[in-house]
Amino acid sequence: MYKIMYLKTGNVFILPENEANDLKTMFPEDYKILEKNGKKFKDVIKKTKKDEKGSIYSQVVEQEQT
Repeated sequence: MYKIMYLKTGNVFILPENEANDLKTMFPEDYKILEKNGKKFKDVIKKTKKDEKGSIYSQVVEQEQT
């Protein structure tokens, strides 16, 4: 059983492994895994940069090539 937190509201859910992993893969910015099978887990959340249309952000800031 996994304990996950929905970051937008702060609600915590205890779900089976497959459902928790499905939510995490579909919505990686919205969920954080707190515990895996009763053991604390440090989940890293990657923030995405939004490049809005009409913005000069991409012209001003160098972006790291992966």
